[in-house]
Amino acid sequence: MRLRHRMKRFPDQSATSNPAGQGEPADVCATVSAGPARSLASGMGFSALAQIAPLLTNLALTPYLIHRLGLDRFGVWSLVLVFLATLTVLDGGIGASLARFYAYHGARGNREGTGRLVVGSVAVFLALGALVTGLAALIGPAVVSVLSVPPALTEEAEHLLLALGPLLTLALISNSAIALLQANTRFRSLAAVSAGSCLTYGVAVTMFVKDGQDLVLLAVLTTIRYLLVTVGGFCAGARHIRIRRPLLPRPTERREFVGYASRMQLSGFTVFLNGEIDALVVAALLPVRYVGIYAAGYLAANALRSLPLYAFPPILTRMTHVYAAHGLTGAIREFHVLQSRWLPVVLTYGAVTITAVGPAVLVWLGPELALSGAVAAVLLVGYVVQVAFTGMRTCFVRSIGRPGLETRYSWCSTVVNLALTVPLTLLFGVVGVVMATSIGLVAGSLYLVVLCRRLAGLRDRHLPRRWVSATVTAVITAGLGELLMLRLGWHGALPLLLAGLPVLVGLGIAWSLMARELIHAPHTPERVPVKEEAS
Repeated sequence: MRLRHRMKRFPDQSATSNPAGQGEPADVCATVSAGPARSLASGMGFSALAQIAPLLTNLALTPYLIHRLGLDRFGVWSLVLVFLATLTVLDGGIGASLARFYAYHGARGNREGTGRLVVGSVAVFLALGALVTGLAALIGPAVVSVLSVPPALTEEAEHLLLALGPLLTLALISNSAIALLQANTRFRSLAAVSAGSCLTYGVAVTMFVKDGQDLVLLAVLTTIRYLLVTVGGFCAGARHIRIRRPLLPRPTERREFVGYASRMQLSGFTVFLNGEIDALVVAALLPVRYVGIYAAGYLAANALRSLPLYAFPPILTRMTHVYAAHGLTGAIREFHVLQSRWLPVVLTYGAVTITAVGPAVLVWLGPELALSGAVAAVLLVGYVVQVAFTGMRTCFVRSIGRPGLETRYSWCSTVVNLALTVPLTLLFGVVGVVMATSIGLVAGSLYLVVLCRRLAGLRDRHLPRRWVSATVTAVITAGLGELLMLRLGWHGALPLLLAGLPVLVGLGIAWSLMARELIHAPHTPERVPVKEEAS
């Protein structure tokens, strides 16, 4: 009876959105998908291309910027990006909520509702940018004086803080444009916009940033990149928007959105506490160059974590459409279909990348930044557990309108992280900071597993029989390949691409060993059906 009571809080939407489906049989396995598997795979591919473009741009430009700017000035630039990332997360939960609501309106063909969301979000982002600009003018010098910025770079750092407002405004609006394309499955257009803006930015940086006095110019070029994404994204998604009066969301729409966004903001604040605050701790306790060292390791770990996450936009859109058409039962079914394949693939990917990331960072940046490799490896352990066990669950709770569960697990991670940060930092220095973050992520992820089991009986299947042998083979292959790359003594962005080949070979071997079991995995959990189990 417990599940029956909970399902009243998740009404089946088919009665209003899909009248023809009222006579569906209880088993919706054949009809639960919002589209064919080929469409989802295509969406994942173009979504990955759209999100990997900024990643590859940053990986390619980091050695160049360190060489041109120097490690101290690069540390100042990294610190400004930390501020930007922090402010982007602390936007009231609006950015994190737009994709879900755009997808919900798109599933119903409600272009007027989408238009009101676009206008309302842009208005809020403009106000936030103006507020940050004013605060930077008032307290920027005081902020710089608190941080370990060399005196020779103080003036540049203050000028960069003044650019935070415009950067924040365009970054947030560009995220709104990206969410619009994701929610309406316009992943091909999104890939073109993202790749084009990153290519333009990369070429401009290499052409114009020539010496250590170009930090303000670098900020201008970054602003232009966000502007290109904004204009290109909204032009590509214009057919999904209709601007009609009233221009802003109606009161009922605002209440629903604000309630959802407030819970997403609580989750977003924990992202700050679990990630960006590490860089601020390093900036407060160590010379500013260590911020650059941390930033390089964080970039490597975050890049490897991001690769599986590129599948999330099409999955979230699909699951939201399924929930809109089939209610909670369809969303549960869809979760089990996807999670049975997601978990073994991500765990294998994580084991291989954790093995390879330390040597890969040495190949990328050279032995003087070996500490960045250690930072990346420790962070990646927590990231892998988080992505493997919370990835599909996060899509599930967002699609059914229950982001509060994500908030609860995020705060669990944060509490554990904050409790461990000081003792582990005293013991292990900068590596101790990320150890606390990694342990917190593991604890929070396991908590979300428990919460989702209580909510809707979500469970993980056993791993494929060949998972252990496939993963061990892949790890050995990747590890030997990375050692060979280190022996060659090459460093830079191009050698980093070569260092990725052993990883790809190892993952290819693992996939060949597990492919049959993954493709033919049952569509239902191994245990008894959810209704019987819960009752």
